[in-house]
Amino acid sequence: MTFTDFFHWAQNEVKKEIEKRVQDEDMKYALAGGKMLRPAMLLLSFRACNGENERYSRALESAVGVELAHSASLIHDDIMDKDIERRGKPALHVKKGIGVAILTGHKMINMAFRISLSHSREDAEIFLDTWNETLIGQLKDIDFTAHLEDIIRGESPENLIREYFRIIKMKTASLFATACRAGAIEAEASKELRMHMKEYGREVGIAYQLADDFVDLVEGRMEEGVILPIIKVYGKVDDAIIQKIEDGNLIKEALKKNGSSLKKIYVEEIRKHVLRAKELASSPLIKESIYKELLKEAPGYIVNAMTKSIKVIV
Repeated sequence: MTFTDFFHWAQNEVKKEIEKRVQDEDMKYALAGGKMLRPAMLLLSFRACNGENERYSRALESAVGVELAHSASLIHDDIMDKDIERRGKPALHVKKGIGVAILTGHKMINMAFRISLSHSREDAEIFLDTWNETLIGQLKDIDFTAHLEDIIRGESPENLIREYFRIIKMKTASLFATACRAGAIEAEASKELRMHMKEYGREVGIAYQLADDFVDLVEGRMEEGVILPIIKVYGKVDDAIIQKIEDGNLIKEALKKNGSSLKKIYVEEIRKHVLRAKELASSPLIKESIYKELLKEAPGYIVNAMTKSIKVIV
């Protein structure tokens, strides 16, 4: 079995479970077309932690909860970012209006929380902590992007890069970490292994977000992710660089003059987290099995599935 095989199997399993559980048409619309990556990582973690078949239905239920929470966050992101398309179709707020979209997102969060609460108090507390961390990360992201020029003028390069990674860890990596930890919990793994899987998921999530920002950079979208290469290439940003940000020409010029070095910075950073995730997957805490091998394979697969659109293999 390859990770591709497992991933396709997990996608189908989660889609079938969503079809059974979710009756609301707006929720179904928002969920349709998702890659199911986070729930797939939960199921992989469950199997890698030697989860028994009789507990599989609980793991699958948790996987649905993770996808509900993730998709709810995307509904709200699209409203805030004024994005009109999601997963190859009109965003929910475009199709049904902002009010319906906001409330549908809340219904999905409620359903996800009920799933976690039905499993255990520990699951429910982890869900609330993760959701809170994700919200704080989103708020920091909004503030960071809105005040990008002022932040660049007033902060040292080291502080900027530190804040960039803090946002990644809170906004994106936290849900990957929770998915992998939840899989270990459903497998009734030891506390040590649960926390180990959480750290593994966090590294996968960081690599995933870096790859996403890398693709945005190469395709010319001005996001906060551009900070990482710009600061490392230019050092302290001066008024001339600020003007280029305002004019929208910074990415184009940076890639033209420093294309190979900009790409190299991202590839090296992504590779570092992929290798760290593989190292965690190789731990003797995890018993030898085909699923342990898939844990090692997953980070590279996830990253390269994204970067292949810009013809880069990490």
